[in-house]
Amino acid sequence: MGKIQQLQRIAKAGLPTPAFVALSYADFKNNGVLHKDWKLTFPVVVRSSYTHEDGDNHSYAGQYTTVLKVTPARLSKSIETVFKSYPDPTGTVVIIQEMIDPEVSGVLFAFKHSVWKGEWGQGLGEQIVGGKVIPNNFLLPRFSSLDVFWARFYSGFWKGGPGMYKRHRRAFMKLAVYTRKLHQIFSAEGLDIEFAIAGNEAYILQSRPVTTSWEAEEVLTAANHKEILPPHPSALMRGIITASGKRLFQYYQVVDPSLPDRSFIHQSTGMPWINLSALLDVMVAWGLSTSLVSRSVGAVDVYQVGMRPWIFVGKMPVFFRLIRRQLGVAKRVRDWVNHQRGHQHWLSEQRKVYWDSDSGLAAQLWVEHFTDIYVQLVEHMQDLTAAMSAPVALLDRLGLLSKVSVALQQKSSSTDYLLAFSQLEQGQLPRENFLRRYGHRGFYESDVGQKRFCEFDEKDWDDIFIGKTQHHIAQPKKRVPKKKKRGPFKPIVDLIHTREWLRHMTMYFFWTYRKEMLAIFAHREFNTTDFSQLSPQALVDLLRTGEEHWAETEVESILSGWDLNTFLANRMDRRVVWPSWYGSVARHGIGIYPGQVEGTVWRVKHAGANLEPPAVDGPIILVADALDPGWVPYFSRVNGVVAYVGGLLSHASIMLREVGIPSVTQISEELVLETGDYLRIDGRNGKVEKVEM
Repeated sequence: MGKIQQLQRIAKAGLPTPAFVALSYADFKNNGVLHKDWKLTFPVVVRSSYTHEDGDNHSYAGQYTTVLKVTPARLSKSIETVFKSYPDPTGTVVIIQEMIDPEVSGVLFAFKHSVWKGEWGQGLGEQIVGGKVIPNNFLLPRFSSLDVFWARFYSGFWKGGPGMYKRHRRAFMKLAVYTRKLHQIFSAEGLDIEFAIAGNEAYILQSRPVTTSWEAEEVLTAANHKEILPPHPSALMRGIITASGKRLFQYYQVVDPSLPDRSFIHQSTGMPWINLSALLDVMVAWGLSTSLVSRSVGAVDVYQVGMRPWIFVGKMPVFFRLIRRQLGVAKRVRDWVNHQRGHQHWLSEQRKVYWDSDSGLAAQLWVEHFTDIYVQLVEHMQDLTAAMSAPVALLDRLGLLSKVSVALQQKSSSTDYLLAFSQLEQGQLPRENFLRRYGHRGFYESDVGQKRFCEFDEKDWDDIFIGKTQHHIAQPKKRVPKKKKRGPFKPIVDLIHTREWLRHMTMYFFWTYRKEMLAIFAHREFNTTDFSQLSPQALVDLLRTGEEHWAETEVESILSGWDLNTFLANRMDRRVVWPSWYGSVARHGIGIYPGQVEGTVWRVKHAGANLEPPAVDGPIILVADALDPGWVPYFSRVNGVVAYVGGLLSHASIMLREVGIPSVTQISEELVLETGDYLRIDGRNGKVEKVEM
């Protein structure tokens, strides 16, 4: 499809585009220029429209001439110039189109199933293309016509991109609406849209297919994964998480079938990142504030779209379905766990039948069953988090979250775990008793490839307790049975405690899968001793054939680890660090538990054994990239905790509230902290600052 056919479709659909006419080469040679009959306002632009210039499979953008600001006197010469730029003008046309005097011009790359990203600059778009101005980058949420209508009265629900003028916000919202229509007109997976903004209107100058599908981008975040998975997760866990991406996004599609197909997980540099832009697009589609997602998972709010009641009301059927899912969620989770106790034993017995007769089938069932329980765990976590997130966000805004922290002193299974470890560390609890209750727990226990406490030898235990100091601040008291009182925060506290119990129990199920595979490998003579370093398919193939060449592990050198918190990535692994091109937002972190502490920084990159706090007399503040319940051995040695990544409802945040350690999360990456620095933190308002000694 040529450019002229595209413009004709755009005009027929009623989308705003400057008036245009097409002049064939034959008419130009025979009749010259009859511009008086065109009813165009000068100046005009003479544009190329060579055959298949902007086709579905190939694009020749920029290879043919375009002449701007053409007056009647220069029209004939300009048309001739454009025709001469064609390899063969026979049977071709040029486009003569009115020029508008835009305040803003730019280009938008809009893929159906990924983020909409664009560039804009002042004046004509040719200045951006020609490199004469440095463009501003922006992400365009999928706004609707209702948003455009209400933006006439109030446009503050969207902050826009960096440097974007307030008066242009509504025009950019119109661009989003027009982009939706363009996707209906053209069947391409992605569109390259040239636009211009004049006054309060966005004009579509061109819309051609994007022939480089790998340029589709998503905003990715380490978020919860950085908290619960090790710096370099096992190949088996990476494969299982990545393969679960579409199933996990179906959680949203079940309650709202109008949502397009997306994946909850996006793989980049060999790591399974959470697809933040897919979740933010859901919030935009439902009229909810995008900060609900970003603050709960501990990521940058790259959309900055507020709540829009006119969309929210129209989505009431979706919210009724969500509410039905959340009603009685605590009981449903307890019933699920109790069911799994017997069901997982039955599945294990089923696999046991095949391990001797058909190891490949048994391994395939092992992968499928483990994937199922992983997906169900995440779905239950989503239900519980959804039920908690709005009330917790409201309490956070009202400054009442600290009262919930006090209510959490009732303790949960996570705090029992911390208490038991503290007693073990002090020699008050025999190791056998600890392992009987918590042997299935460990560092980064969400990865089936990580050792559990019951697998530790004496050296491992010595390494854990190395550097034990007198700073045993976080020692929760034993629970004293009290008459239960139903305070105003009890429903939220019950949900939080249920979620922590769910994690505790599911980690036991994870351990049973690990124990089963360890036993299988212990009886097979493979050079590959660590089954978790195989991808799911490689594991199945190895156990099916027994041939060692199937056991080739993935090349670990391609893994980046959780090196970035929030970034853009395309399908070819090009990454753009966020917010380097979008503009950093100076802000405090999120206060997790109130209290002011000054002390020496103990900077730890990731949890593990053989890590010793600094030898100082005063208070110690643990500073980590992200926190996981596996950090329990550290909490009893510090007076305060700070994390770069984390959310209000992360497992570690809940544990810190329960144990009462002043703590802050989501601090700015621009604040670089190292062991030995002196720090002041305020867990009530999230303020963190270095102190000069």
